[in-house]
Amino acid sequence: MSTDRFVKFRINVRLVSEINCHEVCLFADDENLVDRFAIGMMGLDPDELLLEPCPLSAQNISHVAIIARCKCGHTYCGSKGVKICRELDLVIWTALDSPNNVQFLAAQYDAEIERALGDFSWESPDRTAARLLAKAVDRTVLEDRGFEFEWASGRFRKGMLTVYLTLQPGPYQVLLNLPWDGKSIEEIVDRTKLLLSTAPESWPNVEWSYPENGLDSPPISGSGWKEWV
Repeated sequence: MSTDRFVKFRINVRLVSEINCHEVCLFADDENLVDRFAIGMMGLDPDELLLEPCPLSAQNISHVAIIARCKCGHTYCGSKGVKICRELDLVIWTALDSPNNVQFLAAQYDAEIERALGDFSWESPDRTAARLLAKAVDRTVLEDRGFEFEWASGRFRKGMLTVYLTLQPGPYQVLLNLPWDGKSIEEIVDRTKLLLSTAPESWPNVEWSYPENGLDSPPISGSGWKEWV
């Protein structure tokens, strides 16, 4: 078994401009852990890894955490994980396809995860707007109308903040698009939150689709709704 003990576990987030996304970079001292455990791949999107409960958190019972994805940016094209476990004062990562493992002091490891979860200095304006909207939106009002909030993004449609919802029965996939200059974060969050609290039939610029053929337009739709093709 190949075992290396490191002094410092470190989490960084960087922009990958070539594919317009961010990746979570994981380091043991100065060694890139994605390169060690998932050669030829890239780190996950922060929305997939830097969330609570954090997949990187170590418990006494081991679990598998995905840490890498295909370099195209999509996990469905390929992903790689490691087994994470806490043993006394150590956190141990073990490869899934070999006995290779790395070890960290648990106190420093835990502190780094806590720091990373509270660090938003890396965020672009669209990321900040999406995060703030996800916290601000009234999910109860949406759920009463059959909707579930999935995500928001300023990168899905150029010049827009897009909100992705699922609608039951169906399920339908619903995209609500609001024009946005990419800068005025508080204004777009407040405007989107207000719009989502109004009757869905009045929403403008909505695209809908369904995973299987045979469904007509959602009964809750209005004149601003069109099929997403």
